[in-house]
Amino acid sequence: MQAKLKKSLYVGLAALTFASVAGTANANAAEKTNGKNDTAKISNNKKATSKKQVAEKQTAKKVAPKKKVAKKTEPKKVAPKKEKVYPTFEYNDLEFDAAKANVNATGTAGLYTKPSSRKGARLVVSKAKMGQLGNSKNMGNTFYVDAMAKNSNGTLYARVTSMNKQYRGWIYAGRTDFSNDLSQITGGVNYYETMTPAALPSQTDGYYLKGALWTTPWRTQKDSAKVGLESASGYSNTDTFRIDNATTVRSGALYYHVVDNNMPSLTGWVYSGNLSGSMTADLGYTIRYVDQATGSTVDTKTVPLTALGQMSNGNTIQFTTDLANKFIPTGYKVSSLGNVDNVKAGGNGLVYVTKYNASQLKLNVLGDGITGQTPLTGNDVTSIPNLTANQISSLSGKQGTPITMSDIEKQLFNTGAPLNKFDGKTVTDDNGKTYYYYEYTYNSAMTNQANAKANYGDTLNIYYNRTKVATTNPTSQQNTNAGNQDYLAK
Repeated sequence: MQAKLKKSLYVGLAALTFASVAGTANANAAEKTNGKNDTAKISNNKKATSKKQVAEKQTAKKVAPKKKVAKKTEPKKVAPKKEKVYPTFEYNDLEFDAAKANVNATGTAGLYTKPSSRKGARLVVSKAKMGQLGNSKNMGNTFYVDAMAKNSNGTLYARVTSMNKQYRGWIYAGRTDFSNDLSQITGGVNYYETMTPAALPSQTDGYYLKGALWTTPWRTQKDSAKVGLESASGYSNTDTFRIDNATTVRSGALYYHVVDNNMPSLTGWVYSGNLSGSMTADLGYTIRYVDQATGSTVDTKTVPLTALGQMSNGNTIQFTTDLANKFIPTGYKVSSLGNVDNVKAGGNGLVYVTKYNASQLKLNVLGDGITGQTPLTGNDVTSIPNLTANQISSLSGKQGTPITMSDIEKQLFNTGAPLNKFDGKTVTDDNGKTYYYYEYTYNSAMTNQANAKANYGDTLNIYYNRTKVATTNPTSQQNTNAGNQDYLAK
């Protein structure tokens, strides 16, 4: 029974499946027929397809064109790029004397961060600009050298720095070694002297500083620096200076080398415009000389404190007759002191004086082949000293009164006094091999005898003995003393 039922089910399912497949096939065939015969007719459940949709479908059915395949090509062979070969270098630091380490640009080479033939060197200053610096009068545009480089090709370079520190780098320096002598340098720079000797002024002493003192004139050497006056023990702005050297620099400015009269260890260079030859009343001591007979002022002088013995150490110094005599006008003697301050900056001293006539001196030679009275002149000796009014004050006295020869000798003629002895000029014998000179020594006896009746205002005859002295060392001397020779009779 079950078997018959199963068979009946299988037969029924098979029949149903067949009917379903057949119905589907018939429906598909009918749809295709309707689509071919009349596109405007639709089934009961479908809308008509528009022409546009039909065109789009037809377009979509078109086959896309085939892509073209590019042909494979072999890459071109490129020759390898040759790298630039740079020379090797040898470097040396140089230590020239600061005064001999200076150069000036020629404008024939530029300045680089490295020697210009080295890899990576960059231009710092062009040739044209270096030429402008070389022609400039600016002190800062002088360069100094502190190193040398030499490449494997034999080319030399110098490391240079401008005095104003604005430019620094390497510059072509020729092919001649300059490590021991900078005058041999060539190429982009030449050796340069930053100081040129100049003449001394007619007045070389008694100056006061108004500006900075330098170890060397400003920017003439790489280590030029100000002298620390503030830290100089014992220095005062009332100190006087003397000039012993002079120079001009690149800018044309004139500099003087000066020495402090109060502290000889204090020296330096100063611009000439920063020196003053006169002492101001607020820094010095003012002395007023008044004629006692008339009450009129004969002379007024402001002098530095150091000239009166005040050495800036705070000691109290009294103004005395001896100090008054140091600056007394010629032809006068101190009569008395009026109101006087102690020696200090801004101090004043009143000095009453009496007019006297001054005697003059006539120098004469005795002995060693000399007969009679022969004048002794500047042609016979190395020098006859200049003397100040104070040094010859003993020659002044009231006209018509007898001279005091002992005072005159003490001041002028005794051993160690300025007119005690002279050395003559060195000469040679006929064959030019033996040197000798004459020594002139003061003769007190003859001088006192000759002037026994002389009065102040008279010309006094002074006598010297002449003695021949052999020497192997000829010398010459120039008179550099302060003062004048007004004491000598014309």
